[in-house]
Amino acid sequence: MRILVLFALLYGWLWSADATLEVVKGVQTLPTLVIEDGSTAMGEVSQKMYVMLNADMNVVSLFNVDNSYAASAYSALTPSANHVNAQYVLRYRLSNDGAGGLKADIRLLQNSTELFSKTYLLKQSEMMVFLSHTIAYDINSKMGGGPLEWMKRKVLLVRLTSPRHSDIIAADYTLSYQKTILSGGMYGFAKWANNEQTDLYYTSLSDFKPTIYKMNLMSGQKEKIISSDGMAVCSDVSQDAKKLLLTLAPSGQPDVYLYDVDTQAKTRMTEFPGIDVNGQFMSNDTIAFVSNRYGYPNIFSKSINGTGITQLVYEGKNNSTFTAYKDYVVYKARDSSGNYGGTVFNLHLISLRSNGVRQLTAGGENDFPRFSADGEAVLFTKQEGSRSSVGIIRLVVNKSFAFPLKIGRIQSIDW
Repeated sequence: MRILVLFALLYGWLWSADATLEVVKGVQTLPTLVIEDGSTAMGEVSQKMYVMLNADMNVVSLFNVDNSYAASAYSALTPSANHVNAQYVLRYRLSNDGAGGLKADIRLLQNSTELFSKTYLLKQSEMMVFLSHTIAYDINSKMGGGPLEWMKRKVLLVRLTSPRHSDIIAADYTLSYQKTILSGGMYGFAKWANNEQTDLYYTSLSDFKPTIYKMNLMSGQKEKIISSDGMAVCSDVSQDAKKLLLTLAPSGQPDVYLYDVDTQAKTRMTEFPGIDVNGQFMSNDTIAFVSNRYGYPNIFSKSINGTGITQLVYEGKNNSTFTAYKDYVVYKARDSSGNYGGTVFNLHLISLRSNGVRQLTAGGENDFPRFSADGEAVLFTKQEGSRSSVGIIRLVVNKSFAFPLKIGRIQSIDW
């Protein structure tokens, strides 16, 4: 029974997601960009590309993107009649490459002058959304925008489909592309095993004991890492992929352990007669974790080689999930009752070098924050009633975007 209670508590702490695209904009004057279709005989495929590019260029946040679709000759240097006042034109031309893939020609124009052009080849048409992400990334780089490497990465999420069944899915950040990696069992807490996103760790709850596995995406080969009677979760992977932070509960109470991938040795990082979970690397010698040692979930840190514990968050209650990047922490906190009859959990940003707190979300239950590798953006989930979404917060430009998950609820997320 204690094992079930622990899992119920952890799932209660680590649970969330929205359903419509939401954009929060600061007061800002941006040049107008129109996206025009220069394709011929591509029908729905070219119109689908328009929708994807429109969403990506909104996220890029360098332009005020006109949402009206228009077709125009690819070779034209001026915008179509519907877009005569546009300062920038992004025109694309899709065609079949003759081998079952797609060819995409791209031009970015400003006042009849071509600023950027490139041809892209896509072998798998089902990956078209990643082509859109790459185009947006390249235009952002050409225009001197901030780092957007995260836009091209895959998102790893666990989708709950029924009380005892879940799927592990690889997706793009807009959820336009989704590929089921594992299904038919009870899986949880999937985590990329390396920066190349070729392998992942996940917890199987279908085994006799909760068990962490490592899986290669290309071969499908699985490797058992460790089991624990009470709980087994991989919550973070070091930058060099050599160390893991695990939550294990061999004696009934969960604690955070440091696991060496090469030697398979584990070292207990926390020891408290309560709940210590969700360890995250903050630097080479410091970790942060969630603990109820003060009577409610809050966030603490400690040196890997030391014993002292430091409280990191002093605002909010039920601070049960978080993400850390250098001296910055984004954490979930309970705020107030929401419009859907439930409690509102918002995400907040703090710097460990100051006392300021910046609220990042408003409304619903916002959860599972994950910093991008460069600290530029935060991935999260949002739940409002029965509606679930994956969200992106771009911290520097102060914008938030949410993309709906149409089926199921999100149990965990990583990128």
